[in-house]
Amino acid sequence: MMSEFYLVLKNRDADDNLADAVFEAGFDDAMLTMRNDHAAIWITDREGELTTVVKVALEQARAGGIEVHHVEIDNEVFAKAQ
Repeated sequence: MMSEFYLVLKNRDADDNLADAVFEAGFDDAMLTMRNDHAAIWITDREGELTTVVKVALEQARAGGIEVHHVEIDNEVFAKAQ
């Protein structure tokens, strides 16, 4: 199963220094973007159970000196009202 989620960062700007830090932390398979006035790493196409993939990404960010504000999961299933 492929996982898709955002690591929303404490940074408010997605500048070149942050882009370099994200790449150097090993997020070359992700995209640096903006999400609700914060820089965010959009992670897609990672195989595995969602909880495990999120934990690994958080550890990866921490090891790279990137401060995560929170994790957002943008999934249509969670957005639908019954």
